[in-house]
Amino acid sequence: MPLSFRLALPLAACIALSPAALRAEGDQGRGTMRQISTHMGEMTMSAEAGDLSVDDALRFEPYQQLEEMFGRDDVVYLMRHGPTDWSKLDRKDVAPQDCADQRVLSEAGAEDMRNLGTLMAANDVLPSRIVASQWCRNQQTVEALLEGFDRVDPEIAATMPVASDAELNLLLSLQGARSTAALRDLISAWDGDPERSGPLLLVSHYTNIEELTQFRVFEGEVLVLDPGRDNQVLGYLRLRSAEPDVGHFADALASPLLDRSRALDMLDRYYVALDTGDEDLLADILSDQWVIHGGSPSQPDRDSAGFLDALSGLAQGLTDRTLSVDDVYLADDVVTVRGTITGRHTGPLYGIPATGREVTFGHMGVHRIANGKIVESWQMPDRATLMDQITREE
Repeated sequence: MPLSFRLALPLAACIALSPAALRAEGDQGRGTMRQISTHMGEMTMSAEAGDLSVDDALRFEPYQQLEEMFGRDDVVYLMRHGPTDWSKLDRKDVAPQDCADQRVLSEAGAEDMRNLGTLMAANDVLPSRIVASQWCRNQQTVEALLEGFDRVDPEIAATMPVASDAELNLLLSLQGARSTAALRDLISAWDGDPERSGPLLLVSHYTNIEELTQFRVFEGEVLVLDPGRDNQVLGYLRLRSAEPDVGHFADALASPLLDRSRALDMLDRYYVALDTGDEDLLADILSDQWVIHGGSPSQPDRDSAGFLDALSGLAQGLTDRTLSVDDVYLADDVVTVRGTITGRHTGPLYGIPATGREVTFGHMGVHRIANGKIVESWQMPDRATLMDQITREE
């Protein structure tokens, strides 16, 4: 599997690995942006945000399009409305403003959109104006986004231009858009707002977005389009907690590939937490009963806090660390990662003074997952090969 991680924490009870390319980390407003894997970035709330807190993050891909997606005013954010209550479906031929007879945002979905708005405002990812479908779930999405903006700065919400457009209404429904032609023209004509900074944000529906872009989007997901390149999709952003919905992703929900994706995402965050020493992030993905195996025979299994302490204490031993992942295996509730670690021996390591030598050795990590958490991990570096490389006479 062509995955690539960066090894960020060295050897103590084990060798710790972290996702590749992380590490353009910096503050934006009250948010913090970081690269968490080869192509994925994440925006969170910074510690300096005080009482302002969001227990979620804003994910985006690809990280390599960072400037294109968030540094230009002439792009368009094409968004699907927020998460809805699928126990209540739209009545046949329901009018867009008839909220009593259509699917609307769930309470959790509304809070998700408030969190999305908060993260966008905190990280200065703000539109110059918003145009939404007339349907109730889209209007509710905009209201929740504005409430999120308001959490960060009331002036943002108070001055944000907001409009509704029937051409964004649900495709082919009663009082809906007859085609995506008008939506396409609206996007193509956007070249930025001469009076305000930021892209145009359009809040529409799954059917419209798929018809226009051929992309399948989660509820609350945003595609970034470039009008100057024939409305090419540059990337996406969505909440880390976003999940497929039963209405349009029944096939994905029934597929083992979804479990695979969730497991790999969890391991991404696990290695990021080890890399940054982020106990809160680690606590979010580890079970309360989590234990780590594979350390020194003289040391017992550790809890997460002890594990991080041990790793950080040896962080100078091996620098410029990378892990090339050769294989990832999923079998029931166990994920196994096999790879090769490279680095430079620039500090004391297992009692051996720095040699400055480049080292290469194998590594295997095994993680057992239950109820959406990692409950047990085994870390198995090839220490014999490592020790031979830093102790042998040359």
